[in-house]
Amino acid sequence: MTKVTIEDIADRLDDKHLTVVDSRAAKVWAEAETKASGAIRIPPDEADKHIADVSRDDYVVVYCT
Repeated sequence: MTKVTIEDIADRLDDKHLTVVDSRAAKVWAEAETKASGAIRIPPDEADKHIADVSRDDYVVVYCT
């Protein structure tokens, strides 16, 4: 796992092989005023159930709290 900057992500926003995974805790996600458009929602306690939903060929960015 590598930490990325906002600039790293911004450089890849037009890339069709970018997958953003929102892995915030349920309460934090529900209370959030903003959510990343197009992000896949995978709660941290369900990651093992949904990891197959994420392409291994994509540049994957996971964000959490």
